[in-house]
Amino acid sequence: MERQINVGLMVCGSNASNTGALTAIAPLRIIKKHKNVGILSLPSLVNKVPRQTLLMKKLKKIIVVDGCQNEYAKKILENLGIKYDVYINLLYDLSIKKRGPFTTLKYSENEIDLIVKKIEKEL
Repeated sequence: MERQINVGLMVCGSNASNTGALTAIAPLRIIKKHKNVGILSLPSLVNKVPRQTLLMKKLKKIIVVDGCQNEYAKKILENLGIKYDVYINLLYDLSIKKRGPFTTLKYSENEIDLIVKKIEKEL
């Protein structure tokens, strides 16, 4: 059975720090649990891949998830003129602090659970 995606997650997902990794891990848990949610490809939108742009336009809701004060995903979408419905920032909304470069694996299951719950509230 094919998934009927109507909510898209646009995430930083840099994996260069703990918060970047968390923006990638939590959405994976969301899409396992919620069959109507998919993860959009930020690089394909930046590179104007037509298929990804068309998929994005069909969605009922877009949720942006950034890990830190740099707001990379949000700024990229704004620079592309792409509107989104919900913005979640791990630092601002959940007080999860970036631990610095190369801290990719320095996160907890509790942090993942907090992020998953926050995203689920916005679905």
